[in-house]
Amino acid sequence: MSENKPITIGVLAKAANVGVETIRFYQRKDIIQQPPKTNGFRHYSNEDIRVVRLVKKLQGVGFSLDEIKEFLIFDSCCSQSQSVVKQKSLAKIEEIKTQISELQSTLKALELFSNTCGSSNSVQTDCHLLDCFENHWQCCNTDQTLT
Repeated sequence: MSENKPITIGVLAKAANVGVETIRFYQRKDIIQQPPKTNGFRHYSNEDIRVVRLVKKLQGVGFSLDEIKEFLIFDSCCSQSQSVVKQKSLAKIEEIKTQISELQSTLKALELFSNTCGSSNSVQTDCHLLDCFENHWQCCNTDQTLT
């Protein structure tokens, strides 16, 4: 961005690859400050573009806006900011590992459901869905059981 050209909310949004409403939402959440009007327009800074881009990156790796606000209180890397980043990152890693494990269990159950009650190779034609569920899919196909 040119230092001479004023950065309006539309220019900020475009430069940060977000919508204008995202900028307004971030202002309501105190992620970025709303500048005062000058000649009828609010003029943002290049730093605002950088902050919005950082926020989007951090959201992309799973951080909430409240978590991101804790990062934004630091102007630079220091021992305190490094500690916060490390702590929050490790907690997010554990959270994601738990989600992956839960999703793997869900995937396994869905595959079993599909391969038993959803299979045309089912050995029972009078299978009731509730019975399948209560018996870990065993009533629909005796070849497969939940492990």
